Amino acid sequence: MDKTKSLGIFERYLSIWVGLGIVAGILLGRFMGDEIKHLGDFTYANVNIPIAILVWFMIYPMMVQIDFSSIKNAGRKPKGLILTLFINWGLKPFSMAFFAWLFFDNIFKGFLNPEQAQEYFAGAVLLGAAPCTAMVFVWSYLTDGDPSYTLVQVSVNDLILLIAFIPIVKFLLGVNQVEIPMDTLTMSVIIFVLVPLIAGFLSNRILIKKHGEKWFKDVFLKKLKPFSIIAL
Repeated sequence: MDKTKSLGIFERYLSIWVGLGIVAGILLGRFMGDEIKHLGDFTYANVNIPIAILVWFMIYPMMVQIDFSSIKNAGRKPKGLILTLFINWGLKPFSMAFFAWLFFDNIFKGFLNPEQAQEYFAGAVLLGAAPCTAMVFVWSYLTDGDPSYTLVQVSVNDLILLIAFIPIVKFLLGVNQVEIPMDTLTMSVIIFVLVPLIAGFLSNRILIKKHGEKWFKDVFLKKLKPFSIIAL
């Protein structure tokens, strides 16, 4: 009999970990606000460096699984890839911007001042313009998906992210008259996407070449997961 597939503790209770992280953040801000404010001094182009480091630990375990050599197989099943690209880049960013405008500028207008509404709108646009790839490998595994094809889709989307994220975000924020400096957007892509992407790719190539794919998946990735949980 095939072994029953299931989520690990981290993936299964992800909502709880996120909730606990939010509560911990609120409590730290409430009781250690003055000390934590000093972390805001460590910025470059309006990008907070301590947060960037934690984000690296969060997304590196996903980036290290990407193999860009798999892109040569992108045309093997074009329909699935086209659908993914359309949803991620032709639908999701714009639908997120619409719902952000609907809720923050209209439905919740009485609860938010204009500055807060713009901040929430900007956050939603930034989130909506970036495709979620961290859990894609997990869902593919649970549904008996083709892991090689999943790898192709993730790799293609991450490459497009490097090119399309800034113009899409700039356009959607401009529609709602929200200004984010271009150097901030550029540095965000470099720090939060390009750097961990390159680090993950190089680690993937070097470790698999040195230790083999089985060791990489069964040993290295499992040891890496706790760092992602702590960073979250």
